Amino acid sequence: MLKIVDVVDGVFNQLKEHGLAEHTLQQSMWSVYRAIIKYHSANGTDEYSPKLVTELCEIQRQRYENGEISRKFYRSFVTAEFRIRTYVEFGSVNFSIVKDCCRFKPSETYMKLSETILNSNGLTESIKPKLSSTFRKFFCFCEGKGHSIEQITDKDFLDFISEASKSAPKNMTFVMRVLRIIAEHIRSNNIADLKINLSIFRPQTSSRQMIPGYSQEEIFKILSVINEETSETPKRDRAMILLSFNAGFRGIDIRTALLSDMDWKTGEIRIVQHKTGEPLSASLNGMTLNAIADYILNERPKSKYQNIFLKYGPPFSPLKTTAPLDYAIDKYCRLSGVPKKKNRAFHGLRRGYAIELAEAEVSLTTISQMLGHRDFSSDKAYLTFNRTQTSLCSLDFSDVPISNGFYAGMFSSMPSEILKDGEVE
Repeated sequence: MLKIVDVVDGVFNQLKEHGLAEHTLQQSMWSVYRAIIKYHSANGTDEYSPKLVTELCEIQRQRYENGEISRKFYRSFVTAEFRIRTYVEFGSVNFSIVKDCCRFKPSETYMKLSETILNSNGLTESIKPKLSSTFRKFFCFCEGKGHSIEQITDKDFLDFISEASKSAPKNMTFVMRVLRIIAEHIRSNNIADLKINLSIFRPQTSSRQMIPGYSQEEIFKILSVINEETSETPKRDRAMILLSFNAGFRGIDIRTALLSDMDWKTGEIRIVQHKTGEPLSASLNGMTLNAIADYILNERPKSKYQNIFLKYGPPFSPLKTTAPLDYAIDKYCRLSGVPKKKNRAFHGLRRGYAIELAEAEVSLTTISQMLGHRDFSSDKAYLTFNRTQTSLCSLDFSDVPISNGFYAGMFSSMPSEILKDGEVE
């Protein structure tokens, strides 16, 4: 069997002979082919597996359709899969352009309608890929029933809702949004005779899950396994984890933080929050400051970008999403034996920071300010983990004068011990 490393080397040798620029080759190796090698390793093999390469391409396709990565980045994996496959099968790389393919691909007429709707609703470019996926699913569903655009009926929408609720029950709010956009366009342009009012459909909201944060003990375990053997960027990962756990920063604020945001004289970092647009200043402890300094001085590559944290491969640009942060914390939890809890990811570090403050009996007002929240309602999730703080929300009536009504005489005649402690000593 061929080793995946040898296969990639063979492909790259032919890419060089074909005349690809060194920068292009280097970028492809770091961003795409290295990921393919690592995916094989993560699945316990160093031998080339067409199935694993296809699986990785499918993962990237889903990320693209969810708006997590660009179409160009997704296509780079499709191209890599095609070049690797042709190299293994024929001994030489096929440099043909790989045609685009979608899991759901309706007819050209339906595709044109989809594009028209997407471009006429004032939608942002970042949301269009995710909407497009559900558009295509619905139009393929209609075609499967033998219906042209003009033959789409109310029943098609109802049947699709029924099917979607079985395959993606947690995504129904998004599905209904897409269907409302489609129905409104078809109705307003008199394309088909629709009478259905989709605004009355309200998918049932699942109960809100309380996601636990990380504890101090778990953080120490995680930090203990971060080294050169477990990471390409141990100093960066250590600094990002400490910054989130000890300052409560969101992942997106960490990846967009700039070198100029650091004030080394005061030991503070000052940012403008991506979510709220509000400024936030946080004092950092010695461990966190040292970790950030260690990364900047000894590991951070030279780059034209001013972000504190950069990718470890060329062209050494900022992290585009928080997905690498989630991947890193999952990996270190696995290596350190910290249990994987449902839905707990990198954001759990921020939650852990808030819970630590609550357990130290810091006031809810102060916690809210330190987290950069706009209102107290956002802090309820953190308060519920602390019994002491929660008990403060339950007050007796000992300091409330009751002068009128049925209970007036009863409370005034009670011994002070009862009003104070709830029981007679």
